[in-house]
Amino acid sequence: MSLDSLNRPLPRTRGGADRPAADRAAPPTGSRASAFAHLLVRLLLALGALVVVYQFGRNMQASSGLPYWDDWGYFFGSAQGVQQPLTVHSIFAKDSDHVAPFFKLLTHGLWHAIGVDFIAFRLVGWLAFAAMLAAYALVLLRDCVRSSWDAVPVVAAGLFLTGTLNNEYFYYQHMGLAQPIFFTCLFLFLHTLARGRLVLATLFLLAFGSTGVFGASYALGAAGAGAVLALRRDGNWRERLVEGRTLVVVGGGLLLTVAMLWMTFSGSYANHTGQPLVLPWHREFWAFLFGAFATAAGLPVETVGAPPSLAVGAVAFLLCLIPAVLLPFGRAGVERRHAVFCIASLIAGATIVTMTTALGRAGLCGDGIAAAMRCGITPRYAYPVLLAFPAAVAGWTVLMAGRAGAGRMNRGTAAGLLLAALLVLGHSVGGSLLRHWEVAGFNRMVAERDSEAQRCIASHLQAIRTPGGLDWQQPLVCPSSSPRNIAPFLHAAYDLKADFLAPILNDAANRPERPILQTLLRNGTLDDGAGALRLSMTVRPAGTNDGVNGSLDRIERIPNGPLALAGWAADMTVPAPAASVLAMVGDRIVATGSTGSARSDVVNAFHEERLLNSGFILPLPAEVVGQRVRLFVMAHSGALKELTPPGGVVAAP
Repeated sequence: MSLDSLNRPLPRTRGGADRPAADRAAPPTGSRASAFAHLLVRLLLALGALVVVYQFGRNMQASSGLPYWDDWGYFFGSAQGVQQPLTVHSIFAKDSDHVAPFFKLLTHGLWHAIGVDFIAFRLVGWLAFAAMLAAYALVLLRDCVRSSWDAVPVVAAGLFLTGTLNNEYFYYQHMGLAQPIFFTCLFLFLHTLARGRLVLATLFLLAFGSTGVFGASYALGAAGAGAVLALRRDGNWRERLVEGRTLVVVGGGLLLTVAMLWMTFSGSYANHTGQPLVLPWHREFWAFLFGAFATAAGLPVETVGAPPSLAVGAVAFLLCLIPAVLLPFGRAGVERRHAVFCIASLIAGATIVTMTTALGRAGLCGDGIAAAMRCGITPRYAYPVLLAFPAAVAGWTVLMAGRAGAGRMNRGTAAGLLLAALLVLGHSVGGSLLRHWEVAGFNRMVAERDSEAQRCIASHLQAIRTPGGLDWQQPLVCPSSSPRNIAPFLHAAYDLKADFLAPILNDAANRPERPILQTLLRNGTLDDGAGALRLSMTVRPAGTNDGVNGSLDRIERIPNGPLALAGWAADMTVPAPAASVLAMVGDRIVATGSTGSARSDVVNAFHEERLLNSGFILPLPAEVVGQRVRLFVMAHSGALKELTPPGGVVAAP
């Protein structure tokens, strides 16, 4: 970006960077009104800080430190993540979906400094989130808005960034520090550029721009906005192109975009999933996009339905796009270049990243508009859109102010307040506005999820005990923790003496199924005639009225993994999901597992919410494929019941 206002030292006063301090301090109606607006901005900022501190405390209280989803592979996998030795190739190799050299170096450093302590990683994530919000407030209040009155609707819109939509990062994976660090670098890039600190701005550009397609989207948005504003400058076009800020923003942004796209989709770094692209002329592309915008606007898409959600998403999309497109070409693009650059860059980046995500992800949830919308409303896809809303509000205050005469500040503020009110209205649909800041449900979800996963891991560790040690070749799928085979990752965590394994290994809870299962694994034999397990200890036989219920629904192959038995099992006497499931071939127990995956159909059938996590996915060893397998479920009392018909079922997909 080549801006006249950035070619000289900027005033350090509060407000937009493109206007003199006296202009920016001018109140819309008088000094008292300006003082009141200034106080209101401070109160809103303090409220946001209190909300973040409260959520941080509640989240840390709920966290057990158990890995979830991509945490397993990133922390304990040999093919990616922190277990890889740092080489030139590994630094630029793909982890999951992104090439992120800066983040990889950072996480390696944190790993060596913190160790296998996911609670500490979560703490760092919250600190990064707080830094992200502070950096965003710095950009908006110091570089974009002109007065305290203009700041009121911008800060009000920013309060929604502290809502539950951000909890995708903190209540799910411990690697929730990734995107907050990314956005912190983005906001600091914009701010340091305004202050003329090109070296710092370049470093921040490299940090956020080197994060695969995600970073390239924002780098491309900034490059586009900077190029338009540079071309609108007076003077020789060659001078405009070689000016320092133009080289950093436009040149650096374009180079990073090309490099990230090449490393993501070409050469030895590519990791193609085989998912067909959903192109802009497909309806699913726009369903994904508008679903993300509708969710960011607060609409409960799944409750409201597709037509209203698509309409609201389209309106929100246009309300963001209009200032981003008009401001660089209008008078504000000359008079308030840096404010326009910040606003247009943030909106363009959010739009581009959502569109590129739609290209690759809109088809992951199935075919059709409804399925694409279900993907778009995922918090990790909707939150970058929500981040653009305060910038859009600031954009409208600038756009409307530039269209009026003497009362232009009041018009801009009124436009911003109207948009903030629409955001409040959208978040009020389908329930109380305050529900967007309630974390009790997330805490319950974390407690139940981690409890199921701990029970699943404990059963597996008992199942693989042999006289010679632990047999780590047996696969493990704990649905509440990951749909993948996590046995290799668990092995690495065990060798590293990970903190989260300590309570599992030292669990002294008096659950009768634990010693019974251990005895089964050591001494159990199958009597084909009676269809029951004979043990050296007494176990209550499972009859038809013992309260144990369930079914084997299908035999499926886990993606890039083994065959697995999938179904549900419940202990109706508690009621709760069953304690364990066991697969047998002949007189051998070949696999054990736990319940934990969500089964809403079971809840609906029995009208019991506590049975939600009664689903199971039990992976089978490769050597039993093609043989007849029998499936047993164990109640919490130790009772057993066979779910397969007499003789079992053939282990084949």
